[in-house]
Amino acid sequence: MDYSIFKDTLVDQSYPEIEASINQNACVLLPVSVVEEHGPHLCTGTDIYLTQTLCQKVKQKLEDQNQEVLIAPPFYWGVNSITDGFVGSFSIKPETMTIMLLEILENLKKWGFKKIFLLNFHGDFLHIKTIAAIVAKANAKNTEAYFLIDRHLISRIDLNQDASYLIPVELDPNKANLETNIIDIHAGATETSWMALSYPELVNTKKAKALKPTDLTFADLKQWVKGGEIAKIMTPLGYCGNPSNIDLKKIATMEDTIAEKYATKIINVCQY
Repeated sequence: MDYSIFKDTLVDQSYPEIEASINQNACVLLPVSVVEEHGPHLCTGTDIYLTQTLCQKVKQKLEDQNQEVLIAPPFYWGVNSITDGFVGSFSIKPETMTIMLLEILENLKKWGFKKIFLLNFHGDFLHIKTIAAIVAKANAKNTEAYFLIDRHLISRIDLNQDASYLIPVELDPNKANLETNIIDIHAGATETSWMALSYPELVNTKKAKALKPTDLTFADLKQWVKGGEIAKIMTPLGYCGNPSNIDLKKIATMEDTIAEKYATKIINVCQY
């Protein structure tokens, strides 16, 4: 079970151990993602596995700076408005997701966690908007929760740029994606490489290497994001990008860069 998403989380700790960390003013990382199809070469748990991996890397960097931190059990029941036409893509209503996540945040606050940071690896805009709205509601109830988000997404999906609960992270597109010549946003080079680096047993590398790059344009994406049968017709194999471009060296560097940026933002908030 080396690939368990509960690894390094408070699920594997006793309650006195959790209490001891809280007494040391620990912050908590909450992975929030989904279970959805990721082509014929990746498992449906790709997004939540990678969100958990990012949390583990961020945790290491925070601890290197003497910041006490725990990882909450991953939340993986989210919104899949694009891939919902495929088998394996669980999608729940934003209202359901809101109720569940708010109660989880309330539990963390009740136990004594003062700062809660939500991390997400799922690119569905409705999913991201739902997380932002949930964090806003949590703060309105005096729960100090924060959502770390790519700065470029804040304006792109019309979120409140001045919201203190949104922590913008500057992710250079050329350094946060392995492919720069084609649109590679779902189960392509970046996700396939990252899964191959972190969970090689969950990647069908032979099949990935045999897959051809998709050729969607930005105009095509406007149709693809409508989801359902439209997305399924446009990407019948369930991926958008170039899964064959697996580069473990580049993805390891990218992972470290992203984790460092996230950790720096969290440290700044914790020391405020």
